[in-house]
Amino acid sequence: MTAPDPHDILGDSTALRDLLAMAGPETAPRILRQMHSDLTACAGLLAPALATGDRATIRAQTHVLIALAGTIGAMRLHTCAIDLNAAAHAQDPVAIAAQSGPLMADLTGLVALLASRLPKGEAAA
Repeated sequence: MTAPDPHDILGDSTALRDLLAMAGPETAPRILRQMHSDLTACAGLLAPALATGDRATIRAQTHVLIALAGTIGAMRLHTCAIDLNAAAHAQDPVAIAAQSGPLMADLTGLVALLASRLPKGEAAA
């Protein structure tokens, strides 16, 4: 699977840009680091949960994604997270499997995109 285009992940990135502008130059890097950290942690918990069918963790982590993705304007990821959360609540393994690939691709792409916007030397390993 190829990495999603950054424009597909954040559209025109207006929401993220506006959020960081409102935060100001001193706070914006901290917010960006925290979003990157939170999304990295979410991906690290979500991937094994999807592999094992751990619906409680899927529901918890998609809740995080719904909030973060919506806040920064990653609307396709936001929609996938809503759909995956609903599938986990419905205990629908077919729908969970169908949503997993696109969601993880966008989540991985978003983590990489945010890492690329961190101040030099701050990209997390």
